[in-house]
Amino acid sequence: MGTMTVLDEIDRKILDVLQADGHITNLELAERIGLSSAPCMRRVRTLEETGVIKSYVALVDAARVGLGFDVIVEVRLKQQTRESFARFEKKVTGLPEVVECCMIAGDWDYSLRVVSSDLARYQSFILDRLMHPDSDIASYRTTIILRKIKSTTKIDSSLF
Repeated sequence: MGTMTVLDEIDRKILDVLQADGHITNLELAERIGLSSAPCMRRVRTLEETGVIKSYVALVDAARVGLGFDVIVEVRLKQQTRESFARFEKKVTGLPEVVECCMIAGDWDYSLRVVSSDLARYQSFILDRLMHPDSDIASYRTTIILRKIKSTTKIDSSLF
């Protein structure tokens, strides 16, 4: 975990606007938050340099590109050792179908979010790529996402 950065109200406004539209120009951003262009740019650069702003991305709608089969896969490893965790984490970071991997507490060791085109492709992913013969995985459980009620990348500034 990194060092916490103290943010003022202007920083929070900048973050709210950029999380909604990372493509906005500095001039438009400055106007929206009530600053002139130069101080606005300095603040954005500081937020970038301190790591508060990690990156700017285009968010792809998976269903519109044929990857509408979205599942959560919970994984339990055979052993809970540093070595098996490291091997598993290295493996999943190389699997493009895995769009999120979190180590979790409780009955399962990891929670993965996996995208695929359909059930048959997902089954092939599980059998041929995730559960290979020398896998560290003891068991897994699949939960098919039927409908997303809320899915956002925005962290609302009212929380920090």
